[in-house]
Amino acid sequence: MSTATTAGTRRGLALALGLLLATAGLLGGATQVRAETDPAGATAAALRVAPATLVEDRRTDIAPGLTLTSFRRLQPGGWVTGHVMDADLTTPSLSLDVTDGGEVSGSNATVEEFARNADAVAAINGDYFDMNASDAPIGTNVSPNEGLRTAGGGPRQAFTIRDGKAAVQSLMSGATVEAGGETSEIGSVNSPSFAGDSLAAFTPIWGTYPIGRLVGESEPVRIVMISGGRVSANTTDRGAIASGDAVPDDGAVLVGRGRAADRLAGLAVGTEAKLTIRASEDVDLAVGGSQRLLTDGRVTEDNEVTAARTAIGVNRDGTAIKVITVDGRSADAHGMTIQELARFMSDLGMWNAVNLDGGGSTTLVARPAGTDDLQVINRPSDGKQRADSNALVFRSAARGSSPTGRVLRPELEPAAGLPEPAAHGVLPGLSRTLIGTGLDANLAATPAGRSVIRARAGLVRVEDTERSGPYDRTVVRGNRPGTTTVIYGAGRDATSTDLRVFGDLQRIEASETLVPLGSAADTSAVRVTGIDADGNRVPVENRDIEVAASDGLTVERDGLAELVIGAREGAQSGTVTIAVRGKETTLGVTVGHDDREVADFADPADWKVGTARATGGLGSATGPEGGPALALDFDFTTSTATRGMYAVPVTPIELPGQPRSVSLWIKGTGKGEWPRLQVTRGDQTSTNLDGALIDWTGWRKVTFPVPAGTAYPLQLTAIRFMETRSNASYRDRLEIADLRAQVPQSIDLPEPAPVRDPAIISQGTVDDRPLRVAVISDAQFVARNPDSDLVQAARRTLREIVAAKPDFVIIAGDLVDEAAPEDIALARRVLEEELGDLDHVYVPGNHEIMGGSIDNFRAEFGDTATERVLQRTKIITLDSSTGNLHPGGSTDQLRMLEAGLADAERDPGITGVLVANHHPVDDPQPDAASQLGDRVEADALARTLADFTRRSGKQVAQLNGHVGIFDASALDGVTRMINGNSGKGPSGTPDAGGFTGWTMIGIDPGATGRTDWLRAETRARVDELALDAPATLARGETAEVKAVITQDGSRKVPVAWPVSATWGGTGVAVGSKPRNAVITIDPLTGRITAVRAGTATLTVTVNGATAQRQIRVG
Repeated sequence: MSTATTAGTRRGLALALGLLLATAGLLGGATQVRAETDPAGATAAALRVAPATLVEDRRTDIAPGLTLTSFRRLQPGGWVTGHVMDADLTTPSLSLDVTDGGEVSGSNATVEEFARNADAVAAINGDYFDMNASDAPIGTNVSPNEGLRTAGGGPRQAFTIRDGKAAVQSLMSGATVEAGGETSEIGSVNSPSFAGDSLAAFTPIWGTYPIGRLVGESEPVRIVMISGGRVSANTTDRGAIASGDAVPDDGAVLVGRGRAADRLAGLAVGTEAKLTIRASEDVDLAVGGSQRLLTDGRVTEDNEVTAARTAIGVNRDGTAIKVITVDGRSADAHGMTIQELARFMSDLGMWNAVNLDGGGSTTLVARPAGTDDLQVINRPSDGKQRADSNALVFRSAARGSSPTGRVLRPELEPAAGLPEPAAHGVLPGLSRTLIGTGLDANLAATPAGRSVIRARAGLVRVEDTERSGPYDRTVVRGNRPGTTTVIYGAGRDATSTDLRVFGDLQRIEASETLVPLGSAADTSAVRVTGIDADGNRVPVENRDIEVAASDGLTVERDGLAELVIGAREGAQSGTVTIAVRGKETTLGVTVGHDDREVADFADPADWKVGTARATGGLGSATGPEGGPALALDFDFTTSTATRGMYAVPVTPIELPGQPRSVSLWIKGTGKGEWPRLQVTRGDQTSTNLDGALIDWTGWRKVTFPVPAGTAYPLQLTAIRFMETRSNASYRDRLEIADLRAQVPQSIDLPEPAPVRDPAIISQGTVDDRPLRVAVISDAQFVARNPDSDLVQAARRTLREIVAAKPDFVIIAGDLVDEAAPEDIALARRVLEEELGDLDHVYVPGNHEIMGGSIDNFRAEFGDTATERVLQRTKIITLDSSTGNLHPGGSTDQLRMLEAGLADAERDPGITGVLVANHHPVDDPQPDAASQLGDRVEADALARTLADFTRRSGKQVAQLNGHVGIFDASALDGVTRMINGNSGKGPSGTPDAGGFTGWTMIGIDPGATGRTDWLRAETRARVDELALDAPATLARGETAEVKAVITQDGSRKVPVAWPVSATWGGTGVAVGSKPRNAVITIDPLTGRITAVRAGTATLTVTVNGATAQRQIRVG
C-alpha cells in the first residue's frame, strides 16, 4: 500500500497519519521456511493408488525443497494429466509470496508474467476473480511483502501461512473504521462484491476500475472519502466513484449500502478516521480459494463438474504442501470433479486442502533444474495462458557460487513434464544430442567444470561437445545394440543418463505423408522417425537427414529434429524426398485447394432411403441460405442395437480429385446422431469419413476429414446417421445441404514399400513349436438363422482347428453378430459341439454387446477378463467390447493386466506374455476405423507392453481381431497380430490380408528374440488352390510362379504374405542350392531359378490343401 506504511506487527497496532494499515502480514519480507525433505516418492506412490491405472510420471527438481512430479493416469472418470509440486516449508532458502499486477483491479497478467516480475522459480494461479469486469480477486489475499491486498465480503476458504506453518482456513475481512466515536466493521477490502447493508473499503491499491460499477446503478449508497487520516468528503453522489481515480493516494474510500450507509451519514468532513485494514485471522500469507477439499483428513461432500483444477494441500503439521494442477478439455485430461480432487489430495497424504481458481485460469510455471528460464508446465485449457488476478509464487534464495551438481538429458526430452522415452533411443549410425549443465545453489543452470563425456560399453561413440553459455551439447552416435550409460563429469561431480541402441535402421516415416499448404504464406513442420526390424521407433535428428524438394518448395531445418516445409509464391504441388542412411520416404506437398460442389440436393429423386434397424423417409427442405436441402425423417425407437438412417445416392457420386476433407451443412436437434459419409476407396474397399456427434440445434457446417494414405478416387455411396447408444431411443428429423469437397492439387506419390513383419510365416508352419494357440474371430452369426452360411463357416473353421490339435484356442471376439441371450446361447452350443473338451477362452468383442448387455455373455461364458499360464507363457485376455479397455469407467481389468505383467516379470518360470483382446491398438488400414477408440488408452497400453519387454527382457505380444484383415506388425519390440475374419467377409483387399480363415500362433517358451519366441501361421480358407508355373525353363533362367486361393465363392487370394504356405516338392530347394535340386524358389518373391537339368515337381500347401506343377529344365 502506498500510504501510511510504517513498521508494525501482525496484531493491528495503530500507525501514523491516522490511517491504520496494520496488514495481515509482516511488511518487511517474504515468508521464510526451513530444512528440506523429499516427498516426491510418496507422490509417485499415491498416483498409483487404486483404482488408478496406466500411470506415467516423471520427477523434476525445481529448487531446494521444491520438486515437481508430472503425471498422466486413467481413473474411473477418465484420463487425468496433471502435476504435483511438493514444497518443503522447512527449507530455509524457500519462500512463498502472493503477487499481483501492483493494483487489485484492471492489472491482470499471466502467471508467467507474475512469476518473472517476482523473480520466482515457480508459480501457480491464485484466487477466483471478477472476470471480464473489475478483474479483482474475490477472496482474501495477503502478501508477506505487501500486506493485505484484498479481503472478501464473506468467509471463504484460503491457503495461509503463519510463522512458517501452512494451513487452510476460512478468511474474510477483519477491517474496522473508528470515526465519530464509533467503530464499524468493514465487510470487505478492495473486493469486487460486498453484501447489502455492509461497508466496503477501497485503498490506493484498488486500481482504475470504477468503484461505482460494483453496485447497481439505481441503488443509493453513501460514499466517505478519507485522506490524511480524516474524512475529506461524505456524499451520496455516485459521481464521486464513477471514475477510475476515486481513491486518494493517502487514504481510502468507504462505500456503504443499506444500513451501513445510514451509519456513515453523520460523519462530518474533518472528522478523524482510523482504519484498521486486516484479515479476520492473523496470517503472514493468504491466497483465496473456494471449496474446502479436506478438513482434518475428511473428504468434502461438495462436488462439481469436471474441469481443469488448481489446489493446495497441507500436511498434518503444516510443514509441507502439495500444489496440484490438473489439465482439462483434452483427450488425455478430462479434468477432475471436486470429489475426485479431494480424494486425490487424501491419497497424497494431505490433512487439509483447498480448491483455488481453475478452468482456463489453471496455470503452473516453473524453472526446471538445469535451465535458466521459466516455462509453462501445464496445458492451459483455453489453449493459452489466461490473464489472472494474482499468483502464488515460490522463490529460492540459496547461497553459493560454485556448481553443486550436474544434470544431463537428451535435448529432445523437455526439461520438465511427462517422460519422452523415445528421446533416449537411437539406432546404429544415427545421432542423439545430449544437453548438460552445472547446477548452482538454487539448481539453475550454471557452467560446469571440465566437460567430460564418456559412454560405457562402447555401444555409442561420443563425437563432439560444444559449450554455449552454461550448456554443454554433446553429440553421440549409435554403434551397436544394447543399453549404455553416458556419464557427464567425473567422480562425485558426475551425473549420467541412459541411452538404448536398437537394431539397424529398416525404414523411416515422416509425421505427415501429405502436406497441404493453404497458400504460399503457410508452412508445416514435419518430424522423421527411424524404425528397426522390431518396430522400435526413435526420432531422427536433422544432421542425419538429407532432403530434396521439387522446384518452388522450401525445406528449412528448425532446431534439432523438425523440417519446416513451405512454398514460394506461385509454387505448384510437388514432393519432398527425405533420406536417412539410404532409406527414403516421399511426401506430397500441395499449395491451395478448391471447394468443389459434390451434391446440391435439388432433386430428392436422386436419393433413396437406407436404414439399419430403423424406419424412415426422405423429402425436400430449405437449406441454411434458402437453397435446396434434403430432409431425413426417421424412427430410432424400434431397437437398442446400432441403428442407422441413410441417404443413398441412386448412382454413387465420385468425389473430385484427392480431397482432404468433405463438408456438409446439417440442421440438427441435439439428439446426438453420428454423421458418417460412406465411401468406396480406389482399392474398391469401403470405409466411412466421420463427423462430430450432432449435439447442436440448427444449421452447422460439418467437416469430414479424409485420412492420410487413403486410396483415391473416392465414391460417395451413402450419407449415414448412426445411433450406437443402446439407451438412446427417439424419433428425429435432420436436414442436409450443400455437400462439398475440399480438394488440393492432385499429386501422385510412389507406393510405399509394404511392411511384411516376419512374425507371420511366409514359408512353413509352426507345427514344431512347443506351444500352439489357435485363433478364431469375427464370424458374426445370429441365432435367428442358426444354419446360415456364417454359422457353417464358423463350424468349418472350428473343425479345422480341432484337426490341427492346438494346445489352446482363443475366440478373439465377434463370434456372434448380436448379443441377445439366444445369440450367446447359440455361440456356446457351436463351441461345445465343435471344440468338445479342447481348452479354450472366449474374448468378447463389440458384437457380444450389440443390442444386449455384457451380462448375457457373462451368464454363458463367465469372466470377461482372464489369465492363465500354459508352458511358461502367461495368457491374459481383456474385454474391449465397448471399444475401450475401461468399460463403464472401470479400471479393474487394466489393473489386472498390470498386476499380471508385474507377476510375469518377477516369476522366473514365465518367459513371455500373450495379451488378447478384440480391438487392436492400431488399425493398419488407411482409415484406421477399427481400433481402440480411446487413443490415449491405446498409446498407454502400447507403452505398458513395451516397458514390460524392455525392463524384463521377456517377450510380450498382443493378439486381436475386429479389423477384417490378417496382419502382423511390431511396435517398440512388441509383436501385434491381427486375426482376420472367420465367417463374415473381409474388409480389405485379398493381397492385403483381406481373406477368411484363422491363425495358429506358435510359441517357443525357451527362445528370447521376438520372432524366435512367437511366429504365426495364417490358415486361409481354401475352396480351391491353383498353381501357375512355366512347364519348361532353361538352365539359369528365372521365372515367376503364382499360387491363388479361391474361397467363399469367387474371392481370389494370392499366396503371398500374409498368407502362410509351405513350398517344396521333388527336385526343389527352398531358398538354397543343394546339389540335387533342379530348381530353387524364394517364397518371399515367388521367383524360381533353374539350377540344373532335370524335372522338378513344385508343390505349395496352404491350410492342408496342396497344388503342384511339373517343371522341366533343359
